[in-house]
Amino acid sequence: MKDYYQVLGLPRSAGLDEIKKAYRRLARQHHPDVNKGNKEAEDRFKEISEAYNVLSDPEQKKKYDMFGAAGFGGAGAGPGFGWQQTAGGGSRGANFDFENMGDLGDLFGELFNMGGVRRRNYAEGTRRGESYQPAVKGQDTFADVEIGFEEAVFGKEVKISVKRGDKVERLTVKIPAGVDNGSKVRVSGKGQPGFGGGKDGDLYLRVHVTPHTSFWREGADIYIEVPVTIYDAVLGATIEVPTIESEAKMKIPAGTKGGQKFRISGKGAPILGKKGKTGDQYVITKIVPPTKISSEAKKDFERMRELYPYDPCDK
Repeated sequence: MKDYYQVLGLPRSAGLDEIKKAYRRLARQHHPDVNKGNKEAEDRFKEISEAYNVLSDPEQKKKYDMFGAAGFGGAGAGPGFGWQQTAGGGSRGANFDFENMGDLGDLFGELFNMGGVRRRNYAEGTRRGESYQPAVKGQDTFADVEIGFEEAVFGKEVKISVKRGDKVERLTVKIPAGVDNGSKVRVSGKGQPGFGGGKDGDLYLRVHVTPHTSFWREGADIYIEVPVTIYDAVLGATIEVPTIESEAKMKIPAGTKGGQKFRISGKGAPILGKKGKTGDQYVITKIVPPTKISSEAKKDFERMRELYPYDPCDK
C-alpha cells in the first residue's frame, strides 16, 4: 500500500506549501518530456502526481491522514436502517411512524419518503396513511480532466462524456483562464437527475495541470529560472526572458547574484474571480560560467583573479 508522504519524500506533518514544493521539484525531475523513452521515470511521474492530487486537496488529505489509502475504497453497506430480514432470507420494507421523533424524525422521514414509504400526518391536510414523495435534488457528479500548463493559464474548452441517469451525455465545458492544479469547475444542472420534480445535481470537474518543463506556479504568479553569463552578472545587462506569452526584455544590475529574484509585473496567470487582474512573473537568475575557454582566456581570468581579488561572502 502506497504511502503518499513517502512518495513525495515528506514527513506526515508536512503542510501544503511543503507538499507543493516537493511536487514541483520531483515533477520537473521525472517529467516524461525530460526523460523521453524512460518508462521508469514515466511511472515515477504518475506516482508523484497521484500522491500530490490527494495530499494537495484539504478534504482528501484529511481523509487520507485518518484512514490511509484504505479510506478511498471499501466494501459497500448492507441493508440500511428501515429494512427487516424476512424468514426466507430476503428483505422487505418497513413502515415507520416518525411523528414523535422531533427534528430527527423529520430527517429520517424525508430520507425514507424518497422510496415512497408511508408516513402519517407528514403535512397539514395529508390524509392519514397517505404515501408522500418529496422533491429531491439529484446527486452531484464528479469527474477529472487533464490540461496543459498554458491551457490552465489561458483557459480551454474540453469535451467530456458524462453518464447522467441511464444515458451518456457529451458535454463541452469551458475551463476558465487561471485555474490551477486541483481547481474545481462547477457545471450547473449536469449531475444526476432529480426525483419527484427535484432539480438535477451539478457536475464538478477537478482540474489536473500537467507540469511545464521550465515554468512553475505559486498561485497566480509564474516562476522561471534563467541562465545568466558571468559577464552580464558582473557588469549588468539587458537580457531576454521567456514569458508564458512570448519573450520580454529585462534589465539586471551590475553585481547580480545567482538565485536573485526579479519581478515582471502582470506577466502571471489570471486571478480567478477577479476580472482583469493577473499575477506577476518572477525571474530567478542562475549564473553559468563558461565551460570551454581557450588557454589565452584562462590566463586572462587568472590575471583578473590576482589583480581584483574579492571575498564572495562580502555583501
